[in-house]
Amino acid sequence: ATAGTSATLNLVAKNVMFDTSDLSVSANAAFTIHFDNQDAGIPHNVAIYTDKSATTNLFRGQIVTGPATQDYAVPPLEPGTYYFRCDVHPTVMFGTFTVK
Repeated sequence: ATAGTSATLNLVAKNVMFDTSDLSVSANAAFTIHFDNQDAGIPHNVAIYTDKSATTNLFRGQIVTGPATQDYAVPPLEPGTYYFRCDVHPTVMFGTFTVK
């Protein structure tokens, strides 16, 4: 997506793992994360932090118990490299979130 347009990122949770460990989006434009939790009876979410310490949260999506889908509306982010994870399973579900 180009600046000023809304992009949609698709992210799947299955077997207590995300289907990718790398997400990227254009800077300074709001975007949507279409989250598909395929784990029956297991809660997951998507949260974006400034770094792996997960002390500064930039976005935290609602926790959803699968199987279910959720569209998260995320505000524009400044260019940089961030960290995303599932707050319920932070040691196994995480990745790099790049904003260009």
